[in-house]
Amino acid sequence: MKKTYYFTSILILLIIVALVISPVIYVQAFSNGVLVWASVLLPTIFPFLFFTKILTDLGVLNSIAKNFSFTKKIFKTPPISAYAFMISIMSGYPVGAKIVSDLFSSNLISKQDAFKICTFTSNSGPMFIYGSVGIGMLFSRTLGLVLLFSHIIGAILNGILYRNHKEVDIKIENIDKNFSQKKISLGESMWDSVVSILVIGGFVCIFFVVIEIFNNLCLFQPIAMFLGQITNIDSNVFLSVMNGIWEITHGCLDVCYVVENTFASTLLCCGIITFGGVATMLQAFAFLQKIGMRMGFFLKQKITHTLFSVCVCAILLLIFT
Repeated sequence: MKKTYYFTSILILLIIVALVISPVIYVQAFSNGVLVWASVLLPTIFPFLFFTKILTDLGVLNSIAKNFSFTKKIFKTPPISAYAFMISIMSGYPVGAKIVSDLFSSNLISKQDAFKICTFTSNSGPMFIYGSVGIGMLFSRTLGLVLLFSHIIGAILNGILYRNHKEVDIKIENIDKNFSQKKISLGESMWDSVVSILVIGGFVCIFFVVIEIFNNLCLFQPIAMFLGQITNIDSNVFLSVMNGIWEITHGCLDVCYVVENTFASTLLCCGIITFGGVATMLQAFAFLQKIGMRMGFFLKQKITHTLFSVCVCAILLLIFT
């Protein structure tokens, strides 16, 4: 623990020194993060945050979820988990985590259920997978669909893998299903949604700066060069993947630029999208702390989800391309 503490402290001090030495460069990087947040994340994620929060507070989700009892057989989770799964697919990171947190806070699911539901609701959205990466970066609608279905199928397989996961549970109080007694405040829902989108934006902007610092200091180049030498693969490929481990958009752009082989670039993009990157994980974890989520478990299930998605992607690529 002490070694981790010292390493983290040194890393933060290094970042601060870099900010002081070259403020103009990193102000621009931060501005780029704000631009991405304002032009992409704010209009696509904020409406989902607001309306799903209201729907959760209304207390009618259990009635809606009765039609999705199949989740009990597939994932061993309450029917309401189907709602979380569908919204997470439509909206993308980190709305799935926010919904799970809200459901738990509203006593609609137990802690054990929340852990299991997280394994198949930590998903990227179709706008990014199909639109941004498939069409915008890989220039192929077919590859965009392959990436999207690989991601979704991988999430389902991941949920099945953890269907028997055991967690120290928390007793759930009786849920008041009387709609007329629910006190819904649009102001509170708006405030909660605004705070959530600001938290997301903060992580995006900070990681734009961090990645810029790491690249300028060439921190990952020695590792990438070493891996390139022992595998006889271009070191820029490893560098692109490392950038993707930190932030998915940056990583996917780099992979599509560096890797000429379509099969390989699609597989790498699939892995980067599904893993989500540290920036996206921290966004999700900011909400999942309410359910007592452990970072170790969250990281483990993201790795297995990534492996499932990449394997499915390889199969689909062999069939359709």
